[in-house]
Amino acid sequence: MDTTTDSKRLGAVKLSRVTFRATNRDSDPSALKTPTAAQSSRGTSNVKPPPSEGSLKPTDTKKPTQSISLSGLLAAQRMTMRLKNQVVLRRKARARTPNRKPITIINEQVPAGSANPPQRFPYSLAKELIQEFLTAKLRNVTYDPSTSADLTKNLCEDIKKMVRRVTPPRYKLICNMAIGSKNREDILMTSQCLWDSYSDNVTSCSFQNSTMFCVATVYAVYFE
Repeated sequence: MDTTTDSKRLGAVKLSRVTFRATNRDSDPSALKTPTAAQSSRGTSNVKPPPSEGSLKPTDTKKPTQSISLSGLLAAQRMTMRLKNQVVLRRKARARTPNRKPITIINEQVPAGSANPPQRFPYSLAKELIQEFLTAKLRNVTYDPSTSADLTKNLCEDIKKMVRRVTPPRYKLICNMAIGSKNREDILMTSQCLWDSYSDNVTSCSFQNSTMFCVATVYAVYFE
């Protein structure tokens, strides 16, 4: 019993050794590596490996540098074009305007045989005063042929008194006025005088409402 048990134990030991060695010898190295390959294939199919840092760094650093350099180049080109255009425009402006000294008139030339008043008649100021006066007086007046003559005389006297306040001395004022009914016809009024064109002057204003029109003319004649 002891021998059999011992032989069985020895045989089992030998069998275990043989099987261990047989598996080590008969096993193909490629077969042993297949599980790892399968595991690696499973890992790659389920989870994508993150890209390496070395591959990301050149792409990440190159893109912003390229965009910054391109935008800076375009901005520099635009700036240079603007500066060139400004220089060209300045040169053209200088070429158009010659470097000449301005001509100043020290004394106004008085025509021969004309009077030389120290202060001439302010016709623009007189025109403004007459226009405001006619607007205030005739705004709400209705045309009446029976009263138009007296109205014309009174308005002429008032205009001469008003313009006399801004007229220099030695000027004689003559006021002429025409008032008429406002119909569909057009009216043209003209005047002709023989005077000194240097010292004498004239101003004229007109006003109209729904029923009437008025034209006032003031002549300023200088007497030495």
